[in-house]
Amino acid sequence: MDRLSAMKTFVRVADLGTLSAAARELGLTQPAVSQQIAALERHLNVRLFNRSTRQLVLSEGGEIYYRHAQEILQAVDEAEESAGDYSTVLKGSLRIQAPVGFGQMHLAAMVVDFQRQHLDLRTELVLDDRIADLIADNVDVAIRFGTMHSSDLVARKLGSFERILVASPDYLAAHGSPANPGELIHHGYVRFIWSPGGEVIPLIGPDGSVHAPIRSIFLANNAFVLNDALCAGLGIGAVQLPLVQSLIDNGKLIRVMPEYAYAPMDIHVVYASRRFLPRKTKIFIEHLIKEMKSISGLQMIRMPEKGV
Repeated sequence: MDRLSAMKTFVRVADLGTLSAAARELGLTQPAVSQQIAALERHLNVRLFNRSTRQLVLSEGGEIYYRHAQEILQAVDEAEESAGDYSTVLKGSLRIQAPVGFGQMHLAAMVVDFQRQHLDLRTELVLDDRIADLIADNVDVAIRFGTMHSSDLVARKLGSFERILVASPDYLAAHGSPANPGELIHHGYVRFIWSPGGEVIPLIGPDGSVHAPIRSIFLANNAFVLNDALCAGLGIGAVQLPLVQSLIDNGKLIRVMPEYAYAPMDIHVVYASRRFLPRKTKIFIEHLIKEMKSISGLQMIRMPEKGV
């Protein structure tokens, strides 16, 4: 039995909860994964999982072994990455996660360009608007917007996006343009389902902060769907400037109440907290910072790394 390989398989089964999910990720058959787990249990003389009809749950002994196995595998990764510092060739795999809108419009091209420069590296780009669990989902680096909360991660603030109010020319021609935040309640509003504050939006204007009530008529969890709804004339909505700059330039959307805007939204690159940052992750972050400088509407900053 290859103990290191079996240990890796065990950790992925524990993270994902099923043999089939671990098999798909590892590129193995489900029987092969099952055989590795069984061999490891015989070697350790302990049951690692309590089996149910739907999911595998770690036993008490399995939980203890899982903690130590994670530390061992991390140490192996760090040793290999450290040795790899003496080579200019990046190898292994790099898994990146980002929101769908930003990923499609900006990040995908950056990742493709990075892969073109490092052909011995396997790169995976996962676009998902949910907040990924970096450990369970085996994500090396993620792009996240807004305030960071998890103290188990390291976040590096890259900059901030301006968020503005927009509507289509047809909508404004039919319904008029609000003169102040208090008039937004008389208009249809288009927004993300998960927008904090719900039916009250925080704006910053000439006289400081103001909280304006709105009447949401269309909600979605995807930036491109919201952009389409705004262009179709459904109402007024707040958008990240980099995602609609081209629509404004070609006249499909018009800025509403330009003297008011949301507070800027921070963008971070996030990765699991480690004593040693893998070289492939470090070089990708450097590539990301360089390429993001060209995004219109993004105010870049340089800040030291910090726990979030």
